[in-house]
Amino acid sequence: MMKTKPHSNLFPFPDGLQERTRFMTRRKPETKVEIPIAKAQWHPCLLTGQIVLVSTRSLRGELHAASKSWLTLVAAEPPMLGLCCKLSHRTAINILETREFVINIPGEDLVSRVWSAGDTVASDVESHDPVAWSFAAAVRVSAPRVLECRAHIECVLDSTRRFNDEEMIFFARIVSASVDESLLKGTPEERYRSLKSLVFLEPDLFTVIENPRKVPS
Repeated sequence: MMKTKPHSNLFPFPDGLQERTRFMTRRKPETKVEIPIAKAQWHPCLLTGQIVLVSTRSLRGELHAASKSWLTLVAAEPPMLGLCCKLSHRTAINILETREFVINIPGEDLVSRVWSAGDTVASDVESHDPVAWSFAAAVRVSAPRVLECRAHIECVLDSTRRFNDEEMIFFARIVSASVDESLLKGTPEERYRSLKSLVFLEPDLFTVIENPRKVPS
């Protein structure tokens, strides 16, 4: 069994590793304080999420778009993503009806409109005053793309997982991706600066991905 030195962490360091690691640490260690596990009580938020517009089509042909930030890639082959949504929201209802949706990537210029593009519940559809978007046909799904956005990911529902009475995660296969032609020009850093993706921090706070940097060699 490997000998270890006493250490306050749960996982002890092997002989010599703690000493080597000490020279790699650039900030002074601080006392750790446990905080609530509810995301709404994290200030700052520990897990941020990219803000997107999810566009869908109902069985009656009605188009809808709502802002979301609880999504992530979940597989590389086949390319798949996961989107979490309340079951009462029009987005979830449309996805379950048609099994298709589009992830649209808005930039900083759309932040005010995106913040107003909340989802609707089924009972509020008629009275809700939706944000006006310019919809256009997608390449491979019936749900539309939002033209004001600069990038689009078309998805087909694969499976779902329900966590409670309100929330469900939708696992979907990515069947097409498209971007504005100008986003394919310049260095990778320049392309990120042009896209200006939005990141959700808190209900009234966001940031923009506009300062990409290469990892020092």
